Amino acid sequence: MATFHISWEIDLEADTPLNAAKEAQELMRNDDWQFYVQNAETNEIFSVDLQDEDAVLPVNEYRSIIE
Repeated sequence: MATFHISWEIDLEADTPLNAAKEAQELMRNDDWQFYVQNAETNEIFSVDLQDEDAVLPVNEYRSIIE
């Protein structure tokens, strides 16, 4: 069994960091999203889109919105 790192990123507006986190949590509960998944051993990164029949595609370049 492999280990994977998973990233989910979103830009949203809110009054406070707490409200932003709560809004993100609600979005996670109510929608399907695209995730970036990295194999911890090979460092390969994949885009997984749960809205597109669970499509899994390789990612050549990934840039986090948080640096």
